[in-house]
Formats: sequence, structure tokens, C-alpha cells
Amino acid sequence: MRARRASGGREGELTRRAAELRDSVEPLLPKLARGCPTERFDRLRAALEEVREARDDEKRLERMARWGDSLPRAYAGLLRFYLEPELPALLVARYPSGEIPYAPLSKAPREAEIAVQSPDDPTRLLLGYLEWARKGYHFFATDDDLYCTGSDPKPPDEFRQRQLSSLSYRLGPGPAGALVCPHLGTGGHVASLVVGWPAASIDLRICRRCAKDDRHLLSELSGRVAIPDPEGSYEVGVSLNVECTSASDCPHRHLPALPRGTRKRYAFGKLSDRAVIDEYVAEVRPELERSREPIFVAEGVCYGPDRVRFIEALAPTPEERTALESVLPDVRGLFEVDEAAASRALERLWPEHAETIVQAIVPDPQRAAQLVREARNAPGRVSELLHRAARASRERQTLDALPAYEALAPEAAYLDAVARAFRSQGPRAAEKLLLERLPREGKQRGIAFGLLIVLGREASHAWQFTDTEKNFGQSQVPNLGPVLKAPSDGYHDALAGALAAAGVPEWGRRVGA
Repeated sequence: MRARRASGGREGELTRRAAELRDSVEPLLPKLARGCPTERFDRLRAALEEVREARDDEKRLERMARWGDSLPRAYAGLLRFYLEPELPALLVARYPSGEIPYAPLSKAPREAEIAVQSPDDPTRLLLGYLEWARKGYHFFATDDDLYCTGSDPKPPDEFRQRQLSSLSYRLGPGPAGALVCPHLGTGGHVASLVVGWPAASIDLRICRRCAKDDRHLLSELSGRVAIPDPEGSYEVGVSLNVECTSASDCPHRHLPALPRGTRKRYAFGKLSDRAVIDEYVAEVRPELERSREPIFVAEGVCYGPDRVRFIEALAPTPEERTALESVLPDVRGLFEVDEAAASRALERLWPEHAETIVQAIVPDPQRAAQLVREARNAPGRVSELLHRAARASRERQTLDALPAYEALAPEAAYLDAVARAFRSQGPRAAEKLLLERLPREGKQRGIAFGLLIVLGREASHAWQFTDTEKNFGQSQVPNLGPVLKAPSDGYHDALAGALAAAGVPEWGRRVGA
């Protein structure tokens, strides 16, 4: 608490409130819910009315401001101030919700002074009833009114709606009547904070992605409340929110609850929403990592030691599957990825298993070692590297399966180059090479048009060819098709047949023949 100089505006404000309370004590009394006992409030009303009756007797008000219950004492001090408006230095009381200035006008506790001096603010009037709450009464402050439900912990509907509508998180309906964040609302499995208020039938859940470092969900829910057992009235927990699909005795099924010390620090506002989730995860993660068997988790779904189902859940490409199958048998303990994607798993495995991953895709040890070095010098997405490596490996295997030639005639060299591009890289690569190497004249132009027909691309390039070249190419289509599409062991015969049909009998030699 610290003193603060009073201003003329503050003095005028207190005078105005005192004038209002000289006419009626109603602003100092809560609204009583159905079933709330009235006897004690009747006694309080009578005590306040006794003070109001002495509103013009300064000496009597001075005596009343020293003795009796807290609220009547504070009320007497305020009415005495009205008769002699000499304001002392203001004091400032600090609360979790902020600082509240007040004038020490009586011998009452500061909470009673604040309540009487701010009766139009239900949250401040609430402070005057903290003593009552400790004795078993429940109080709830909306923006307009202070309610008392007596010993019934269930808040009024107006208050419940006010609390839910003022939450800083965007929540929607979830399972079992809970209000959940968007990620949990769509069935996401993300570590989550759970805050419940059973008496109000409220269950709130927010995931780690939504939780903020500057937010405190429990305070938002429990603010504006004065109840006998604040700690026991609210439920706070953290869940990894993992779905166990394994038949084995998974450690996820036996994780401890939020430690009491962590719960207390969160309840006292020393941990934010995100911090309490992170602290719990850090607490239980070592227990999972000590597992003798591997525990595979993808996007919040646990597959236990079932490596096959885990890999299937990642929807890998053929090369990703090969890489994962080569590395995952060596994994022990918890292996978790936040997204059910093979690329995420490979990125986690890459720092420790780069060589094994690449060697599973690229059989050539020297080429594999070169790729690893390149990736470490210029790191990128592992899946993209594997895709490029697998493609290069497939292209090399495809080309190695074809025979080699020497002393090729121009027509043979042209047809062989386009065929190899088609077989190793596909139709677009073949079309591109065909056009890049298209000569200005010669028999290759007719062969080129025939190849475009086989590729289904003749319409786009017909303008580049004469009618004679087009007719020649059309006649060669039956012989050119097998050069592109025949099995590799039939490639030589298909190439020789196409060149013979095109009038190129002496076209070159096969190496090693």
C-alpha cells in the first residue's frame, strides 16, 4: 500500500457517492438469488440503516466509524466525510486485477472502504463481502450487479454468460459439453490446458498452439468471484491429449496428473497458460523417453512400437518409405512428430542418420556421400533431397539398362538421345530435347515429327515442319513407338528396326557386341 495525494476530482467524486448513499443503502447490498438465506442480510441492512439515520450527526457517525461490522463502519466514515469534506491522503491497494485507490475514512478494513466508496462498481463492492465468503457465502459480480447465492456454489445465469463471453480465447462446442479451441474442435491431438468449474457446468480446453504467454484462463474464469473455497472450486489439469491405438501397455496411459506445486503456481498467476502446459510436458516427457520399446507418435496419435502402422500413417512416397524403413528399426524411446508427414519424421532423423537415409536411396556409396556433404553445407528439406536423389538414381538405373553405342550416324544419335530422355525423365524432357536438337534440314526432321506424334504433341509444333517431313514422320510412327516404350532388353532391336525403316541401314555399332 502507498499513499497518493488526493485531487479535487476525487474529493468531488466521493462527495457525490456519499450524497447518493445518504438517500439509500440499496447500492451497498447484493441481489439475493432464489434460495439465498436473508436473515444475515436483513441484519446488515438494519445496521446500515442505523448509520443512515445518523447521517446528519457528525459525532455519532465518528463513533460508528470506529466500531461494529466492517461495511457499516466504512459507510459511517463516508457519510461523516460528506458533512466535513476534508479528504486525507489516498492509499493504494494492490490486487491481481490492478491497483485501487481509496480514502481511509474509518477504522474499517481497506476492502470495506473500497466497497463503500465504489458501490456502482460490482467488482469493487465484491471486496466488501470477502469476509462473508470465508464464512460460506458465494458472491458473483457482473458488470451491473453483485449477486449472492448463499451456500449454493452455482452462479446465476447472468454471471455465467458474462464470464464466458468475456474470455480472451475463441472457444466453441466440443466433446462432452466442453468449450474448446479451434484445433481441439476439429479433433486435433495437441497438448492442452483444461480448466473446469463444476458448479457452473463449465469445462474449458485450449491447446498448446492457442495458449498464450500473456494469458491466464483460470483468472479469466474465476475473476469477479468471492467464494468459500477458491482452490477447491476449480479444476486445473494438463493433458498430452494423445490417442493410444497400440495394443501394448503404452506409458501414455499411465502419465501422472499435473503436480500440485505446478498447479499452485498456475493458480497464483506465476505461470501463464502456455507455461503451465510446457512445464507439464517437460515433467512427463523423460518418463516416455526412458521406455525400452520405441513409442511412435504422429500428430497426437500413438502407435506404440508398431513401426509399420506408424509409417503408413505418415503417407510416405516410395523413397521416403525406403528411408524410414532403413532407420526406424534403430530408434528407441519416444519418437514423436507434430504432423503426420514423412518429411517431418525424416527431418527429425536427418542430423543423426543422414548417411543411412541417403544410402537407402542411392546405392552408389560415393554419390551418397557427396549428397550428404551437399545437404550439410546447404541444408534444405530432407524429402526434397531424397526425391532428387531417388530420381537421379532411377534415371541412372534406367540408362544403365540400355545398350551403349559408338560411331552413331546423325539420325541414330538423334533418335537414341530422345529415347533415353523419354525413358529416364519422361515425355516433357523428351519433347524439350527433340526441339533443342532439331536440325534445319535432313531426315532427322521427319523422325522428329513422327516422335511428336508418338508423344501426342504434333499439333503444337506442326507449323515447324514441311508437308514432306510430316508425311514421312507419319509413316514412321509404327516403328518409332517401340523405341520409346519397348522393354530395355528389346531396345536395340527396336532402334535398329526404326532406323532401317527410315532408310538408315548403316547407323553405328553396339559397344561390346
